[in-house]
Amino acid sequence: MAGRIEPLKQGGEPSFPLASAQNRPYNSRVEDEISFGDGESDINPKNYQFVGFRPGFPLQASELNEIQEHYQMQLTLTINMMNNWITSGAGPMWRDGRLGYPGDGSMDGEAPPNTGFGVGGMPNEGVGHVEQFAISGPGWRGSTPLHPFESPYYGGVVDKQVSVVASTNNVSVTFNPGWWLVELPQTNPSTGDGREVSGLKHWIYLNESYNVPLINVSGNQDIEIPVGLVLQSVYYRCCESSDDPLNPCDPELGDNSANFANPVACGGSRYAVNIIGAGTVSESNWPANAGTSWSSSAQNQYNQLSLVCTINPSRRTVRYMNNIVIASGF
Repeated sequence: MAGRIEPLKQGGEPSFPLASAQNRPYNSRVEDEISFGDGESDINPKNYQFVGFRPGFPLQASELNEIQEHYQMQLTLTINMMNNWITSGAGPMWRDGRLGYPGDGSMDGEAPPNTGFGVGGMPNEGVGHVEQFAISGPGWRGSTPLHPFESPYYGGVVDKQVSVVASTNNVSVTFNPGWWLVELPQTNPSTGDGREVSGLKHWIYLNESYNVPLINVSGNQDIEIPVGLVLQSVYYRCCESSDDPLNPCDPELGDNSANFANPVACGGSRYAVNIIGAGTVSESNWPANAGTSWSSSAQNQYNQLSLVCTINPSRRTVRYMNNIVIASGF
């Protein structure tokens, strides 16, 4: 079930200005690609990022219109993300509370005078610039949700993009529907190596929840257990049918100047990035210097993650990669 796609308006008027549904003859496909409608569509958002023009193939006017709408959509989401992360929080974001350093979302204590972006503190040692707990803005090297806590747009079935259920022994993390700013990890699962890993960031829509395997925190180690999304990049060419999983294609990419997709008149291909899972590094006995003495299998798992947050069993915290706390005190 597809979730709602705020802050982009869905359904009814007005639609995207160059969309095919209400504003012919421009015929941009972007609105259809992200499943505009009632928010309950079973159609997966295509998450196309680029139009790949191939030499010798015709250029469609609708493809130029898609480029414009994709650009404006990505810019809109970026601006909204910055506003959401600055204004949202589980509580006053810079309180020096129960955990003794800013960002834990607690209501205890008074705001220390020197906290803010890029400044952190150690428990019971006052507040100073300590790199380990420095807080930064969103958009780290990994995957960032559009909003960090409750959605500012709606109160739906799921209003948090990252849900945490924690107990003394276990932590469960779920990544929920919504817009995510993602970056392909060091190893691309679609190729098994570093090809296509450019460092570019992409806004993509997740329309189903992914659960991370239950993480045991009973060992109480002072380490950061990484948790993230698994991404896949795919090239789609124009074709008459899409029944070949080994050679992905999209029959809707044909020339649509006559208000239907003509697969005989194919133009550009598409480059897509999608979320295909979630995970962590499943070390049975976490080393004290995690990350430097991992097994080869653990390192391979880490390389395939687009990181969202970390879990520290000793400090009893779940933190985004910019150190803002999602959950604590479990």
